[in-house]
Parts: sequence; C-alpha cells; structure tokens
Amino acid sequence: MPIVSRKAAKGGATPASGVKATARVVAPYTAGYTSAQVAKHDSVTDTWVSVDGAVYDITHWIARHPGGSIPLRQYAGRDMTDAFRAYHGPDGKAAKTLKSYYVGDLIEEFDGEDAETSSQGSVDAETHVDAFRELVKTLESDFHTDYFHYFKLFVGLSTLFGSAVWCVVGEGNGVYTHLLGAVLLGFFWQQTMFIGHDAGHGAITHDHGKDFLIGLVVGNLCNGVGITWWTTTHNVHHCACNSLECDPDIQHMPVLAVTPKYFDSVYSLYHSRTMAFDKAARFLVSVQHYSFYPIMAVARFNLYAQGLILLATNKEMKTSRRVLESAVMCLYFAWYGALVSMLPTTGEKVAFALLSHAVGGLIHVQICLSHFSRKVFDGRPENHKWVEMQLSGTMDIDCPGYMDWFHGGLQFQTEHHLVRIFGSKPSPAPYVVLKSTYRLCSALFAIPSSIRH
Repeated sequence: MPIVSRKAAKGGATPASGVKATARVVAPYTAGYTSAQVAKHDSVTDTWVSVDGAVYDITHWIARHPGGSIPLRQYAGRDMTDAFRAYHGPDGKAAKTLKSYYVGDLIEEFDGEDAETSSQGSVDAETHVDAFRELVKTLESDFHTDYFHYFKLFVGLSTLFGSAVWCVVGEGNGVYTHLLGAVLLGFFWQQTMFIGHDAGHGAITHDHGKDFLIGLVVGNLCNGVGITWWTTTHNVHHCACNSLECDPDIQHMPVLAVTPKYFDSVYSLYHSRTMAFDKAARFLVSVQHYSFYPIMAVARFNLYAQGLILLATNKEMKTSRRVLESAVMCLYFAWYGALVSMLPTTGEKVAFALLSHAVGGLIHVQICLSHFSRKVFDGRPENHKWVEMQLSGTMDIDCPGYMDWFHGGLQFQTEHHLVRIFGSKPSPAPYVVLKSTYRLCSALFAIPSSIRH
C-alpha cells in the first residue's frame, strides 16, 4: 500500500511549531512529531510508535499482528526501532506493512532552537545506540541458515526418538531398558525444543509461514508445546527482557520469585492480573531453593496447560489456526499416551512419565541460568534502551565447543537477544566474529558486559 499520512483522519497532535526535519527529505505537507507528542498516544485505542526516525499509528494493526498484540502494546508511545529490527528485515513484508501506517517524521525541539530528525530513529540516543545499529547492519550479510546442520539434526534426533521407542516396545526389554527409553525421549524433547525455538523466531527459512509449519511439527506434534503459545510469550520476553511487569518468563509467582520486588504483589501487564504475594506465595517462595529443581522436572506439564488455555481463550487467533494447532496437539497426546500404555505396570508407566519429563526439563534450567540471575527492571521498555536491557537481562554460558550441541546455540544468549540473526544456526565462524566484535563494542562504548567467563 502507498505511504500516506493519517494525521487528519486520526486527529493527531499538531506538529511542533518552528521545527524542521533535516535527516529526511520532507515534503511540505509532511507532519512532524516530537517524542513527547508520540508518548501521548500510548493506549490500546490510540497507539503510536516510532521506528527509524518515522512515526506510525498502528492502532488498527495491533490485533492483526502475527507476533501477538502484547509486544506492540508495551511499546505504545515509544521508540521500537531495535525491537522491530530484532525481528524483521529492512525490506521484508513487515517493513512494507509498517510503512502503510506512517503519519510523519520523528523530530525533536531543543529550547526553541532548530531540531533535527535522527536517521536512526534516535533523536536523543547515546552514541553506542547508533554504533550498535551500524554494527548489526554490517554483520547481517555474513549470516545464513546452514540447512545441512538441520539435516544432521533431523537424522540424529530421528535416531534418538526411534531408540527411545525401541526401548519401550522391543521384545524382551526389562524395566531398566524402559527407563533408558524415558531418558532418551527426554533428551529428544530437550534438543527438539531448540529447533522449535528457531522456528518460532522465523529464523530457519526466514519465511514465517514455512517456519510456523516447522514449529507446528516440532512444537505441537513432537513436544506438546503450542507454537502460537510459545511465540506469544517469547516475543514479549525478548521485547521486554526481565521487565518486572511485562516479561512472562520471569513471572512465576506464587511458586518462584526471581526478585524481592514481587513481594509487593506486582500487576502483570502480560497476564492482566495481580500476582498476589499472599500466605501461599510467602511459603512457596521461602522454600524455592529446595523446590526449584523439582519444579523444573515437571515444568513441561505447565507448558501443556498454558498452550491448551491459550488455544481455548485467545481471541486474536484465527479459527483455522486454532483448529489446526488443537488437532496436532491431540496427536502428540495420542502418540505419547500410546507409548506409555505399552509399559507392563502402572509403576513403570508413572516412572517413565516422570523421568522423561524430568530429563526434558533440562532446557528450563538452561534458560533460567541465562535470565534469573540478571537484573530486573521496572515498567515498560524505555526509548533507546535496547542494548542496556538485553545486556542487563541476559548472560552467556561459557562451555567447551564439544558441548555446544547440548545448549543448542543458546549458550550465546546475550547475542541472540541483541540481534535477530542469532535465531538461526549459522556456521561457527560468524558466531566467533559476532562474539568478538560485540565484546569490542562493549569495551569501546563502556557498555557493562554480561558475558560470563
């Protein structure tokens, strides 16, 4: 669609007088808005954002956003340049859609003096923000999806799954072989979740439709974890990493509290409810140093429940998608239930279910390592604070190269959160290049590093 100004139709704010935009070639009729004016449009019924020095009225797009409405609502009235770039390329479908909601340029007024629009969408950004954005641009062309890597994963994981099934159904196999099957199945779940993670980011084929189908197979069919539930929560987690009120990945009250701030009964902007610190929460949190690993061992059951709840209650999901995901989820419970039913005794069935879920729960511990110990901030993401937010909320895990497979690439959690290219599985060399370059950038611009040595 053509780029049009919707200021008159929306009754937008009047452009600041005596202000000019110098970073763009602006037609005489083009509107200009300061950050303060954009910030006034921060409600569900009136949502403006700025990206790359332009202002957009996305009020009517929010409900149709494929990545869910919550990330956009949390950035209402704010600059979301880095969040947008972390998920979308500059010339893709999302960028073209965004342009159709253009209302004017982002400008800034300095005490009556001339103001200018930043070509980076950061009229008041610090130097390191511009440097980081330029760094990302130079690196993106060096990354690609290694499809042979995924082929090897397919062969290896198919073998792993087949071995787990044989341990259960093989003639003459005893209880210890059955339990070995549970361990193998747990590792199958843990490893396939990394592929589901890549698919959820649209980072395998870089076509969200195709990657959704991959996620449907890997997530819903192989793991019983709904791909739409995953993308809904995970997109918010990335866009508001370790936000007290926004990030659902650290909101585990009443069973776990990652910060004493949750003792004040915080209102969750994701769940739209107050996470009460009542007597039950007080007791459960007081023993969380004992209960953490047992909780991780059964955390997959919560993922099942959350996925099913979203399928039943989400009002933004199309009916066709809801039916498709529900059907594939049913296939997961069917094959897993059939496998467990082949065990000879009730005791073995219970042991198999618990052990397989405990081993599969290793991935929850891995993710917690990179986030739970990091800084938690209050409120919604702030303008031009993407780099600080991701550095403060994430941590890399140092491990020998021969253990990279175990972490599925997410040992580079900080880099993955900073740039969208880290959703895919590139060759080893660019990993090293980005890691080294980013450390150099951190040193140059005095950004506190969260890379653990």
